[in-house]
Amino acid sequence: MTDLALTYLLRKTESGVNAIKVRDRAMGHRHRMLLILVDGAKPVGALVKSLANPDEARQVLGELLDSGYIEIVNAPPPPSAQAPAPVPAAAAEKVSGALTEAALPDAIRRATRLLENLLGPGSEPLCLQLEKCKSIDQFTARILEIRRVVAGMRSETKAAEFVAAALKA
Repeated sequence: MTDLALTYLLRKTESGVNAIKVRDRAMGHRHRMLLILVDGAKPVGALVKSLANPDEARQVLGELLDSGYIEIVNAPPPPSAQAPAPVPAAAAEKVSGALTEAALPDAIRRATRLLENLLGPGSEPLCLQLEKCKSIDQFTARILEIRRVVAGMRSETKAAEFVAAALKA
């Protein structure tokens, strides 16, 4: 089974769309319900909240992915192929020295508000990830990961603005 990060966006494949249209009887109720909810805009974190047991929801989403009913829209490339994004990396280097450990709680609150304004209620899983950050380095790395989600859901311009505002001292 594929491990799904809470920030991944999923969309139905042609097989998934057809399975809903023809009401595929081989598919269980939970599988069908989650397949219907997959829309290319909700992150995995929002989708797993639709079942009482989030672990079961992640398992079902993994099974739908493995079966070819859904696909990942914004999976990051493998670490060896990942090239650092020039703008955010430069912003992180410029600002990470300016942020202090004492300013971390304020930076987390600011970034959380920015995410809520940009992405609405679907930003909750991302905000929770930010709130778990214990150091400026961890916070900066998480902001750069979240940047990809913002770029995928909004635009590259909004993503760059988010990083600049979140990492300002």
